[in-house]
Amino acid sequence: MPLIPEQDQTELKRRFKKELKKDVTINLFVSRQSPLLTVPGRECPTCPQTQELMEDLAALSPKLHLNTYDFFTQTKERDEYAVERVPAIVLESDGSPRLRYFGIPAGYEFATLLEDIETLSREVSPLSVETRKQLRKVNQPVHIQVFVTPT
Repeated sequence: MPLIPEQDQTELKRRFKKELKKDVTINLFVSRQSPLLTVPGRECPTCPQTQELMEDLAALSPKLHLNTYDFFTQTKERDEYAVERVPAIVLESDGSPRLRYFGIPAGYEFATLLEDIETLSREVSPLSVETRKQLRKVNQPVHIQVFVTPT
């Protein structure tokens, strides 16, 4: 049974058809574990659900592409995308700036993920012109982190 209800899938297909202009790649990093063996320190209770959710999402548009990587064995990709923990989702479009999510994008985070996919696909910032002017003045690397909790 898909994690995205059928009615929501229909709406998302319509929305993506209208809003997505360029392809977006969803790079998913998970910990793949054997159901028979648990390796301490490699537990990821939300990895299976996150993978299923991203598979369901990517299936809703031909402009969405999913690459799935094992965090512990595919270290080249893990390092390239600067992934530090799992589950992790890295969004990119034509080599555009990447957005990284850590954790399962459930609840309000799912809506944010959808908006970011659309923004990357359109290559137009939703920020005001004045904000973009101010950001152009930044002349050194900046690391921004946003933390979200259900409460």
